Amino acid sequence: MAFRVGADARSITPVLTPAPYLAGFDSDRRATSVHDELMVRTIAIQHGDEEPWVLSSCDLIGLARVPRVRGRSVVCCTHTHHGPDTIGFWGRPLEGVSGRDPEYLDLVRLTVAASRDAALASLEPAELSAGSVPVPELVDNFRDPDVIDDELSMVVATRTDRSVIATLASYPCHPEVLDPANTEITADYPGHFCRSVERRRGGTAIFVAGGLGGMLSPRTDIHTHAEAERFGEFLAAAAEGVELVGVGSGFASEHADVLVELVNPLYQLAMEMSIVDDVEWRNQMAVTEVSLTRIGDLALAGVPGELLPKLGLQLKERLRAKGVRVPIIVGLANDELGYILAPEDFITPADYFDPGKQYEESMSVGPDLGPAIMGALQHLADDVCAPSADEPV
Repeated sequence: MAFRVGADARSITPVLTPAPYLAGFDSDRRATSVHDELMVRTIAIQHGDEEPWVLSSCDLIGLARVPRVRGRSVVCCTHTHHGPDTIGFWGRPLEGVSGRDPEYLDLVRLTVAASRDAALASLEPAELSAGSVPVPELVDNFRDPDVIDDELSMVVATRTDRSVIATLASYPCHPEVLDPANTEITADYPGHFCRSVERRRGGTAIFVAGGLGGMLSPRTDIHTHAEAERFGEFLAAAAEGVELVGVGSGFASEHADVLVELVNPLYQLAMEMSIVDDVEWRNQMAVTEVSLTRIGDLALAGVPGELLPKLGLQLKERLRAKGVRVPIIVGLANDELGYILAPEDFITPADYFDPGKQYEESMSVGPDLGPAIMGALQHLADDVCAPSADEPV
């Protein structure tokens, strides 16, 4: 077999003494208990003797350039709104209190590293297949109801006996079935999805957020753990209907740094108050990165934030035009710069503290982020999606 695959999963659930600030929704929201574990789930894929590609997905709101990963490695987040604040915005910002706990961030770094090592140590011969299916029943776009991406995309790695090593799945919907009233730590529906897939298929399930920005959110008025479980189970059942086809041959993976101007006054104020500080600078520009990995006719695009569905659909179409059968967006990959909008849709809020309909703009570094990200990914696609010398043209 041309591929070898390994997988691992382990807990990153925090201790509750002291109670961590929860990320997402409101500030000064502290955890009171643990409903279900937060996990880091890792898949490693090696093609021949090449350097393996490794993806670790954390049940967290996001990680701002932590850890700093390069090459054929991605650390992303499911974007649950019910885990510890790993960015800093959701402590007590008006008092200058960051929500981040450095000791917890150290735990996450160490656990991600251990999970990656375990996945690499477990590499074994595998066949890879992939496919997609629309699952429209679960998601609405609260910002622009006419623009919906409801595609569930999957990659499945199996042994020669057809037993499953790992299932990697991407779906574009905010993990916020639970609402701000919830103070129990939970991975929300992605956790239930992964556990259900593992019961149904075996192996390790890894969930990544697709282009869920602006605002692809759960279609429900019920905000309970039972409803989150229903969502996860429904999505896992829909996964059974994905037509999986072998991905074929070929492997390529690249990343590119992206420089953007940070013009959002909320971000600037947060940095001045040391609420957030995980920003890398170069020539007075914030540095982030994108990545693109092609495995046969499958491609995985790493995006450092929450791509709005308009851009997400454009990115998938561009990759399909390059010969990619199954394009997958890996959101919140190696960074979290907030919402990523098309420039024609970016309306600067009159008041960033009370943005109204421009909420997504108020949680974005600025209007240049979308064009910079899409341009960088287009350049990567030109290189990564070109057939190699040993592949048929």
